[in-house]
Amino acid sequence: MMKENEIREVVPLLQSLVQIPSVTGNERAIAHHLKDYLEQIGFASEINDYNTVIGVLDLGEGPTVLLDGHIDTVNADPEQWTTSPYAGAEREGRIYGRGASDMKGALAAMLIAGKSLAQQQGLSGKVIITGTSWEEYFEGHTLGKAITALTDRGLKPDYVIIGEASELALKRGQRGRARVIVDIQGQAAHSAHPEKGINAVLQAQRFITALQARPCREDPFLGKHIVELIGIESLPNPVDSVVPYLCRVTYDLRLLTGETRESVLQEFNDVIQALHAADPTFEASLSLASGEIQLQSGGSERVEALPPAWELDEAHPLVRQAHQALQTLGMTPAITKYDFCTNGSYSAGIAGIPTIGFGPGKETTAHIVDEYVEIAELKQACAGYEAIVRALLAQ
Repeated sequence: MMKENEIREVVPLLQSLVQIPSVTGNERAIAHHLKDYLEQIGFASEINDYNTVIGVLDLGEGPTVLLDGHIDTVNADPEQWTTSPYAGAEREGRIYGRGASDMKGALAAMLIAGKSLAQQQGLSGKVIITGTSWEEYFEGHTLGKAITALTDRGLKPDYVIIGEASELALKRGQRGRARVIVDIQGQAAHSAHPEKGINAVLQAQRFITALQARPCREDPFLGKHIVELIGIESLPNPVDSVVPYLCRVTYDLRLLTGETRESVLQEFNDVIQALHAADPTFEASLSLASGEIQLQSGGSERVEALPPAWELDEAHPLVRQAHQALQTLGMTPAITKYDFCTNGSYSAGIAGIPTIGFGPGKETTAHIVDEYVEIAELKQACAGYEAIVRALLAQ
């Protein structure tokens, strides 16, 4: 069991992480800071082309446990904050700063746990800590690259622990996410003669109404399959005396287990085809949101964002062992799910690796002004990670 003097180190460590700005795509400085720390505590460490840090502690033959925390954050406007978002200020039992909750606090706790595990006897297996990049844009993508590289070296994880904020509850699933873009065609005409054109916005209105009328699916554990309209744009822009010839509507989806790229697009295509059958002038095309990752080697990679849902059975040995390990510390964690998307979309949703979530902080403090994490939770997370890994690797 970890000692209090070991756990106390988590506060200055978190402050050092917060003090290094690491907005998505600018993770290089914090990656090197993390690599240096991992090497100091006995982990073999490297930084890959994505600026993801991979640290490996080899304790001999046995299971491989991977603890993952993303190192990128969303941006912060210092003028809106009570204190600098990059000061790591300690106040009223909390550490404030961008990333304190999402999720440098969990990463600091993992590092302290890793330091303790490296000094213990009676453990057998591998402990891997990843500080993943680009998570705020593409959940799971760079963790997937790290797991693929580890698997190629014979180090495929048997278990994954995601450190996203859970208020120290155990998370055994989450919905997936997709952003679908629908481009609806019209035909330009002078707005004094609208009958000569096809108004793309009015066509879009028909699509929106038809899609909204479809029944909403629901999973008893993960919740509702959400299809939420989040944006409408039309051309020409700026508007003029022209019937709009294109209308783009964008939807944010929260996916249930078993949903794929094909099934997501088919749901939208079914509506398009039905509208076209009723009116041949109705034309639309679909795409999924994507973006570019800049690589350290100088190139880039186009990523289509569709992290899937995942769910681990409550009776799974990983859930049971983690729960029992936390109980030995006097904790009584609820077993529940994340409401947002995490890197578990790759480890569990794609790779099929048993995955749980456990971390300090609240989901609702992510991305907010004056983001913070409770120091008491931070310290409990240190002991929690150490206890869970020790339970999995005990000889």
